[in-house]
Amino acid sequence: MFELRVLTGLHRGAALPLSGTSWRIGSSDEADMVLYDPGIREQHCLLEKLTTGWQIAVLDGPVINSEGHAVEQSLMLSPGTPFAVGGIWLCVVSADTPWQDEAEETPPDEQQHVGDAETPADAPPTEAVAPEETSPTPTPETLLVLQEKRRLPLWAKFSYLLLAVLLFMIIGSWMLQETAAMPPAPPAQDTRLPIGTLPQLTSTLQTMLTDRELERLVTTSLDNNRIVLSGALLPAQHTRLARMLAQFHQRYVTALQIENLTTVKNDQLPFQIVQVTSGPKANVVTSDGRRIFVGDEVDNLRLVSINDSQIEFRGKQQIKVNW
Repeated sequence: MFELRVLTGLHRGAALPLSGTSWRIGSSDEADMVLYDPGIREQHCLLEKLTTGWQIAVLDGPVINSEGHAVEQSLMLSPGTPFAVGGIWLCVVSADTPWQDEAEETPPDEQQHVGDAETPADAPPTEAVAPEETSPTPTPETLLVLQEKRRLPLWAKFSYLLLAVLLFMIIGSWMLQETAAMPPAPPAQDTRLPIGTLPQLTSTLQTMLTDRELERLVTTSLDNNRIVLSGALLPAQHTRLARMLAQFHQRYVTALQIENLTTVKNDQLPFQIVQVTSGPKANVVTSDGRRIFVGDEVDNLRLVSINDSQIEFRGKQQIKVNW
């Protein structure tokens, strides 16, 4: 199982399970991976799964390969190779691959060793440096005069200390006045659209479900001033529904509750069939030796029919197995 990971940008850390053959990337709500970063077009690019690997097809926005070059039409990818769409870096990796740290240590630069340059033969001779003149040794009378000049009187020391305290008080008072006079920041305005009635909420959800081709798979029902979503979905469809609900709360504000009771559909049997017998006494034999006839129920699944090409079970969901 592979997934498309967002490495940078506003949605850094998000991942899209790659179940299917193609996925649209862009800022449109109809895209499989929605990115609201600046520079992302509505239909930016298309990720496709081919028999030879993964391919990125350019649609409305620029695509950059791992070396920083722009892609004109399409780009073949191998798992783990990053690429950028509108400045946002993405990567197709296995779902079991651990996330790497955002910042990695970079190797230090190689040290440059510079040898001493030899003096050329025709170089001009170095000028001789004249020795410094030795200053005369000060007499005791001179030292006494210098010490008296360097020593400050006591009143000067107190004056400097008083000026420093006054300056500190003036600066502190000015900073307190600036802080008190600064008005509080206005609260952020909520720009989401309000929804106050159940009919409005139901209509909005139905429109969003229809846009994502989920209207036949998800059932909406009213229950004590709340809307309940129910149905059995495939993993990719269940992820699409969760992304739709997140976008709903980003656009609308409502006091009504939305409860998601949808489940993930599993098309696999909880046991393995090793033998199939058709005819009047049609039955199947499981890997643990159990023989199941038409009408028998095992693990909450009832064997409904066995024909020449298919076995049908029914329970919480309908499962058909080809043989």
